Amino acid sequence: MKLNFSSNEVRNIFVENDYAEYSQLMFDTAKGEEKVSTKDANNKIREIMFSVLGVDENCSRKELRKAIRRHKIDVFEIIEETVENLLISGWGENPFFNEFVEIKSMADGDTNEFYVPDEVILTVSELSGNHHDIIRQRLAEGQTFSVRTSWYGIKIYAEYELFMAGRIDWAGFVQKIYEAFDKKINDMVYAAVMAAGEKVLPSTQFNKTGTLAAATKDEFMTLIEDVQMATGDEVVVMGTKSALAKLSAMEDITWVSNAMKDERHTTGRLGMFEGIRLVEIPQRFANNDTSKKLVDNTKLLIMPVADNKFIKIYNEGDAQIKEVSDGNTNMDKTIEYEYQIKMGVATIIGKRFGVWTLK
Repeated sequence: MKLNFSSNEVRNIFVENDYAEYSQLMFDTAKGEEKVSTKDANNKIREIMFSVLGVDENCSRKELRKAIRRHKIDVFEIIEETVENLLISGWGENPFFNEFVEIKSMADGDTNEFYVPDEVILTVSELSGNHHDIIRQRLAEGQTFSVRTSWYGIKIYAEYELFMAGRIDWAGFVQKIYEAFDKKINDMVYAAVMAAGEKVLPSTQFNKTGTLAAATKDEFMTLIEDVQMATGDEVVVMGTKSALAKLSAMEDITWVSNAMKDERHTTGRLGMFEGIRLVEIPQRFANNDTSKKLVDNTKLLIMPVADNKFIKIYNEGDAQIKEVSDGNTNMDKTIEYEYQIKMGVATIIGKRFGVWTLK
């Protein structure tokens, strides 16, 4: 909980107003889970924000803009914590993250150090503009490693003064930041997952290519069995919806139950295949480019699931919001904010798994 604000004025405001309660109100309102009416919640948030800005709620737009410029650091410090809490909460509520992602955070006292019991391949996913750079290196048995972190930023255009004037609500303002950054993080995670099989598996026993049809079903099932025997674990089949849908070509639909037919009709694919759970990797477009998909639709991963959080995230928790103050940047006078956070995403392939590339 942030209590060491940069200005004495803000610290004094939160002597009179419990910051823990205010922070919880901002968080709950942003999630749409406020315990009071939405109107009352937004009014309370604005009331404290006006105190932080040092102006009256009936001030002119010109006075409000000047106040925001004078107190932007104080305002940003409050917003930063709310967005960071939303991100952490969202990770905890994501079933895929809960099963396959290990998250460490500097804010929780975690060090950026992961232990590798066996020889593995380290795969790091980094974003550079609209491109994902995949970096690989082999780690020896018994090594520890740190996830390489970088600054990532999300630009948003929102008139903070509109929130203060009551023309947009707090949830709408903060969710723009949260949703854009959550997408960036998920893009990195899912791209890292699907890149795991590339140039990692040395043996063709665990790396197959072919169409999925009745004629190749035995070979596909052998791949699944080999991964199960090599690891001693339950496995799942991972892939995009379109890739998983190809599995139905190997099914004899004459014996498929009505429930399974209904499931395929509803979701476009089966939820289970020969008793094996299917895990969908959401397809993503590159940022601002609907012609480019980030996740390979031709890959199916056969992945062990027992104690296999093979995706590693390290969050340094040092979020900041940068304001672009150049008056020529946005001629409509909106303020450009860039929410920045320093973090890293890596995959650690410590267990044998399989890859089937669709032809």
